[in-house]
Amino acid sequence: MNNWLSKYGILLIVFLALIVRLYHIDFPVAGFQAWRQADTAAMARNFYEQGFNFFYPQIDWGGNTDGYVETEFPLYPFVVALLYFLFHPDDLWGRLLSVFCSLWAVYGLYLLVRKILGETTALWAASIYAILPLNVFYTRAFMPESAMLMCSVWGIYLFSEWLDKEKMQYWFASLLFISLAALLKISALYLGLPLLFLAWTRYGTGTLKNWRLWTYAALVFVSVGLWYYHAHQIYLNTGLSFGIWFFGEDKWGIASPLLTLKFYNDVFMKSIAERHLTYAGFIPFLTGLLLTRTTSREKLFDWWLITVLIFFMIVSVGNQVHEYYQLPFVLPAVVFVAKTFNRYFSKEHLKEYWKKNRPLSIVFGLCLVAIPILSFLRVSNFMKGERLDSSLFHLEKAVQESTDLHDLVVTVDQYDPIVLYRVKRKGWHAVACGINDDFLLECSQLGAKYLIGQKETFFHNDCTGILDSLLQRYDAVRNTDGYFILKLHNSS
Repeated sequence: MNNWLSKYGILLIVFLALIVRLYHIDFPVAGFQAWRQADTAAMARNFYEQGFNFFYPQIDWGGNTDGYVETEFPLYPFVVALLYFLFHPDDLWGRLLSVFCSLWAVYGLYLLVRKILGETTALWAASIYAILPLNVFYTRAFMPESAMLMCSVWGIYLFSEWLDKEKMQYWFASLLFISLAALLKISALYLGLPLLFLAWTRYGTGTLKNWRLWTYAALVFVSVGLWYYHAHQIYLNTGLSFGIWFFGEDKWGIASPLLTLKFYNDVFMKSIAERHLTYAGFIPFLTGLLLTRTTSREKLFDWWLITVLIFFMIVSVGNQVHEYYQLPFVLPAVVFVAKTFNRYFSKEHLKEYWKKNRPLSIVFGLCLVAIPILSFLRVSNFMKGERLDSSLFHLEKAVQESTDLHDLVVTVDQYDPIVLYRVKRKGWHAVACGINDDFLLECSQLGAKYLIGQKETFFHNDCTGILDSLLQRYDAVRNTDGYFILKLHNSS
């Protein structure tokens, strides 16, 4: 390989990854998938405003309570809150933290693939991972996914370094990253299987007698268990949760979707093939799966894929509904794409494969060209929803002008926290088609003063009759074409 590319290639890729993530980096939390970002951003803001109580994260939708919620390890929003303290509160810091983590994930993936498959394949994998559309979008979003992905790849890489060099600093570093990955997203416990594969490749049956491995596993489970036990106590006291343990009720533990073709079409074709890898990346991915493994350690990426597929099955509803649940799949998947491109476009084999199988070489050449184009089009489509002229921002300004900071409100939304977060108020949700006087009376008796929302919420849900009724029965503080602020009865 060209010495210059070998020396500086990864730096160029990391720089490219940074550039494509800086577009709209200063856009406030809103737009596509804003609900998940708003919850995370609300926790960060509450840490900053309520005294940095790390062990008691708070959300905005807890009504007239303090809003303490059962959630994953809140390291990400806590770090954002520290950035607020050091600089100033702005959604920008959450996005920049995600970008920072994503760049380290790109570099960590490069190191891991280089170690197992060589420099050229590593550069292919890192470059593809850097530009895939959902990677670009979600690793600049105000969400902990980027941090979890970074911890995952570095945890595996450092574990492999410990196995090879037997230096305890690698053991401790890997333990830290894997523990953080599972704390940030408990589903990351699936990383235990690829780690077990690496250990078995190194020690064979001696794996079962290696006290360092047992200690490693025990410390991961203890750290995760302690946090999630504590978090569940919060839920038992407040009733507020993100549904982490709602087995068979919400995101996981539901088998029925697995018995339908729709599940596999939604997850594997619509999400992974079309949105994550793009079809131009999915074709070389499938081809890479068929290529011969030249070393036993190379099978790490097979086991990594298998564990993520198991996660898909366990968290069936979550994966069918939320496309960002498949982000962990992309880390090992791009390695197979890279193996295909390295096979057909390496300097050593390019002429050979062009002569032997010209049609296939043309197909992969078109795929290579199409990946960045399709990624750009997909990300551009997401960005269309990031508009400062949205009625949401007009509502935000109106609420801050018309109400006091500590006034409780009821928001009409899609049962997401974005309106509460944007208007900087606390209170309750109400879905457009389900809102009624009994609920509003109960909220007003608990302290709610205003009913607020965007009118498009009613239009999108064919509930304009309910909107008209609300506007007739409650006094309007503000009533425009885009939003409304209504004074609730029994509120002073």
